[in-house]
Amino acid sequence: MRSRLAAARAFGATCVVLFLCQCYPAGAQETSPASFGTSVVIPSGLRGLIYYIRPGSWSLPDFSHLQPVGVIYTTKLNVPPQNWSFGFPGVTDRFEWFSIDYRGRFWVSLPGNYDFALTSDDGSKLYIDETMVINNDLQHPAQTEFRRIRLNCGIHNIRVSYFQGPRNMLALVLSVSGGGKQRRIFSTEEFKPPENPDDWVCHGVPVPFDPGRRVMPNVPTQRSSQALEDEAMGYLNANPRPQEIAVRSSAFHFWHSATASQTSVTIGVPGTALAVTHVAGPKPVDKVHALVFGIIKAGDGSVLEKFAIDAPYQFTGNDYASARMHNLAFSHPVHLPVGRFTVDVVVIDREGKRAGAVQLAAESPAPRHGIDLSSLVPVDRVEAIEGPADIADPLIFHGKRVVPRMIPEVSGDGTASVYFVVYPDSANSAKPTVRVQFLRGGRLVTEKSAELPPPDATGAIQMFLTLGAVVGEEEVKVVALQGDSTATDSLHYNVRGR
Repeated sequence: MRSRLAAARAFGATCVVLFLCQCYPAGAQETSPASFGTSVVIPSGLRGLIYYIRPGSWSLPDFSHLQPVGVIYTTKLNVPPQNWSFGFPGVTDRFEWFSIDYRGRFWVSLPGNYDFALTSDDGSKLYIDETMVINNDLQHPAQTEFRRIRLNCGIHNIRVSYFQGPRNMLALVLSVSGGGKQRRIFSTEEFKPPENPDDWVCHGVPVPFDPGRRVMPNVPTQRSSQALEDEAMGYLNANPRPQEIAVRSSAFHFWHSATASQTSVTIGVPGTALAVTHVAGPKPVDKVHALVFGIIKAGDGSVLEKFAIDAPYQFTGNDYASARMHNLAFSHPVHLPVGRFTVDVVVIDREGKRAGAVQLAAESPAPRHGIDLSSLVPVDRVEAIEGPADIADPLIFHGKRVVPRMIPEVSGDGTASVYFVVYPDSANSAKPTVRVQFLRGGRLVTEKSAELPPPDATGAIQMFLTLGAVVGEEEVKVVALQGDSTATDSLHYNVRGR
C-alpha cells in the first residue's frame, strides 16, 4: 500500500538572479437588501469561496486552478436582477469578473419530488449530491432554468457555482417547491436536520450513512466525534498539559480583507516522535496514527472555531524509514478577524497512546491599503497532493502543498528556501517589485531588488526565495513595493553546518 504521506523530495526550483524563484508556472443608486453573503461564519449555511476570474471569461472557471480571495456565508441565495457595484464588504471591492463557489448540506424530512429554479446573470450551475442538476452557464442576462428531482429523506450535499462577467447587471436566485409547500427561496434554515442526531429518522427508520455521497455523519460517527473532542479537551484542560510528544505550531497570514486575514494554522510533529506498529505478513506494513484537535479562541475567551484532523498512515518497504526523517505537518485554514487569538492544540499518538499539547498566540493584523505581502514561510519541502485538496488553504497552489519547516533552523547546503505571496494593488499602475535584505546581527549584509512577474488570475504572485548558506544566525527581510506603497515581513533563522 502506498503511503498517504508523500515522499519527501528536494524541490528543485530554477532560480533567477537575486535567488528569487517564481513558484508557478514552471513555465444608478445600486442598493438592495439582498446580498451574496457575509463574512460572519454561519455553520449551518452555505459557504462561498470568492475567486477573481480573467476579464473576458464566458463561462464558469475551473476552480481547481484558482485560489480563493475571500470567504462568505449565507443561508440563501436571493440576489434578484439589479445594478450592482458593492463589492463584498470586509472581503474585496471587486464587482465584476468574479466567481463564487457555494457549498453546503441540507436535510429533507419528507421524501418526494422537488422543483428547483436557478436564476442568474451571468452563468451558474446547481449540483445536488455531486450531480449537476441545472446548467445555466455562460454569459447572458438574467434567465432561469428549472429541474425536478426526487430526493430521499436525509442529508444531501448542495453546490451552487456562479460567475459575474462584465459590469453592472447581475442576479443569483435559487428557489424550490416541494415538500408540501409552494415555491419559495431555498434556505438552509428551512432544510436543517433535527438538533438531536437521535432524531435523524425517516418514518421511524434511522437515516443510513452513505460514505460514497459524503453525507453528514450518522449517529455512531457523531458520537465518535464527540468522544474525540472530550478526550482532546481532557488533555487540554490537564494541569500540567501532556508533553510526551513535541508539538510545534505557527500561524501564517496570507491575503487580507477589510476585517480579517486568511490564515493557515500549522501543526508540526517530528517524524521520530510518533510510535510505529509493525504488522507482519506477506506484505509487512508500518502503521502510524496521529489525531490533531485544535480550538481557536478570541481575546475575550469565546470559541471561534474547533477543528480535528485524523491522520492514519501506512508505510511499506523503506517508506517509513525515509518519512520519519521529516516533520509531519498539518494545516488548518481559517479566516481570522482582526485581533488577538490563542490556538490550543493537542496531538494524540494512537499507536503509542501518548499526547502532546501546546498553545499558540496568534494575531490577525489590521488591513492595509496598497500592495500586500504574506508571512514568510520557511519551507521544509513541497509535495504533490494526494486526494482532494482544500482550495481554501493558502499553502496549497496548483496541485502542490508547501510543508512549512516548524523549527527556525535550516541546512547550510544552499537548498533552504522560504515561500511568500505578493498581492499587488490592482488600482496601482506601477509595476510591483521586491527588495530582499539579508542581515546578520542586525546589520545589512546583502540587498538586491528585482521586478516581479505578472500576477495570476487571482491577483497573487507566489514566490520562493533561496536562503543564504553562511553558518550562524541570520535574518531575511522582504519588502514588496509598488509605487509609493510598501509591505514588509521578515524571518529570523539559524543556518547549521553541513
